[in-house]
Amino acid sequence: MDITVKGKNFDITDSLRNHAKSKLSKTARFSDNVMTAEVTLATERNWHVAKITLNCKGADLHAEEKSTDMYNSIDRVVEKLERELKKQREKETNHRASRSSASAGAEAPEEPEVAKKKEKKEDGYGTRIESVQRFTPQSMTVEEAIKELESSGEDFVGFLNEDTGNFQMLHRKGRGYGILEPRLS
Repeated sequence: MDITVKGKNFDITDSLRNHAKSKLSKTARFSDNVMTAEVTLATERNWHVAKITLNCKGADLHAEEKSTDMYNSIDRVVEKLERELKKQREKETNHRASRSSASAGAEAPEEPEVAKKKEKKEDGYGTRIESVQRFTPQSMTVEEAIKELESSGEDFVGFLNEDTGNFQMLHRKGRGYGILEPRLS
């Protein structure tokens, strides 16, 4: 895989270039179809932005991540691309498996319980939860929640809105913010 690292309004150090190349070279284990990778590192206001485009046989993959640290942005965007490559690989294997089972034709159909167990094993979502964090939401205004979100570097913050008394989640959305408010009915 040919990896190109470029900077936009940003001088790239050798350590950043090596970090990006080493992270991207590990994605080759997920797909043999990746031919070239183009990494663009930039700074926008106080954000460090990492954009990666993978040129694959058949389709191109593009991902972008922002954070307050360039190394973290690179790590997060590579993780996002690895998930996409895994999805592509699963689609290909599932598509091939359905073709081979259709051509066999005469096999007896599996019992529904056995099929469900196989789906759970292949799904992989059951093993993705690594930890559960419990917290007591703090009472604050939306403005205070925005300040908390900016200072923490997290993707979202949960809080009790002082104005409404409801639990809300504040998250980053494009250039602004979004609020999620659960409705129990």
